[in-house]
Amino acid sequence: MNNVKIMSGEEQERLRGVLRAQGAAELLNDGPGVRFAMRSQEGVVTAYYGGKVLFQGKDSVRLLSLADEVVGRAPFVPGEPLTFPVVGGDESGKGDLFGPLVVAAFAARDGAERSKVIHLGARDCKLMTDDEVRSVGAELRGVGASSVRVVMPDEYNERYARVHNVNVLLNQLYGELLLGIATRVGAQTVILDKYGSRALGLWSAPQGFRFIVEPHAERYPEVAAASVLARAAFLEGLQRTARENGLPSLPKGASTETQAFMRRLAAERGRELLQSVAKVNFAPVKEYLEGLF
Repeated sequence: MNNVKIMSGEEQERLRGVLRAQGAAELLNDGPGVRFAMRSQEGVVTAYYGGKVLFQGKDSVRLLSLADEVVGRAPFVPGEPLTFPVVGGDESGKGDLFGPLVVAAFAARDGAERSKVIHLGARDCKLMTDDEVRSVGAELRGVGASSVRVVMPDEYNERYARVHNVNVLLNQLYGELLLGIATRVGAQTVILDKYGSRALGLWSAPQGFRFIVEPHAERYPEVAAASVLARAAFLEGLQRTARENGLPSLPKGASTETQAFMRRLAAERGRELLQSVAKVNFAPVKEYLEGLF
């Protein structure tokens, strides 16, 4: 199945960054007018300098929806006034088979700190390359206040086994993290990117701040900053996971290529290793282990 979409050069590059962040592989394609070509799961995306972007394969509908989402992510435009300090929260690694789950919070204590976040170029990390994430993340550590919680695979698998639901686990992590930084800075507003219906009931008791839960909340600079910090910590945690287990590297995302890597790794090193490097609740991991044993 093929689909076509017209995108500006900037939008194409943002899509390229999103695909990379999800583990898509860059293809060598020097065809006439080709800006880039990438393979993701069961689909191929080919972008042309003239503006056309071609989506091919069984995964083309999902990839086209991803492109629509990229185009729809408009820059932040101030709307309803929010009372400072404002805390934003976001996570990274939830959809990555290997490496940690990370939650992060960032607080802008006044309008000047929010302006610095915007100036540094913080935005939804899925619209940034890894190098951009690392660079902007390093700059953000000198602005506002922040807190990051990295849950490495061993701990993730242990905690998931107790709750059997990743959103319940996220509630536990966010409940601790956001309340801690909100108390520290005296937050008046806390904004969280919606990861499920459970996010709305993060605290059973009323808090002394306004709590906002929205999908695509990265449009708020504070949530965008948290998104970047979380992804930067995830990338570092992924490298740490590989290093501590004697591996040169581990792939991002959960593509078919990543799943094939997982099967090779388990065959070479044994299933026990997956407990230390992968999220064993992921269906491909569970199916593979159940098929073997």
